[in-house]
Amino acid sequence: MQFKVLLSVVFFTLLLFVVGCSPDKEALNIEGVIGEILEMDDDSILIQSNDNKVDVKYTNETVFNGKKRNELGVGDRVKTWYSSEPLDSNPMQATASKIEFIK
Repeated sequence: MQFKVLLSVVFFTLLLFVVGCSPDKEALNIEGVIGEILEMDDDSILIQSNDNKVDVKYTNETVFNGKKRNELGVGDRVKTWYSSEPLDSNPMQATASKIEFIK
């Protein structure tokens, strides 16, 4: 009987650990903008998308597809995904989870 209780407690603790440590993949990939790079800094890219400008910050976790970060330049067209909701400012500000070069 004690073995079953102990096994249940261990299983429940393990389950809580796995669920609690799993990343929320949907929140890490909010679809962002598609646009042209206007400016580049050491840790951000200013992108013009239709009537909007977005200052996209990138981190070590940001994934770059199509071109590496140091290969991107002003005038390149990119698609972005955000790791959180963008800040409503002028220009909007967001942190990128992924930046993809569009040919």
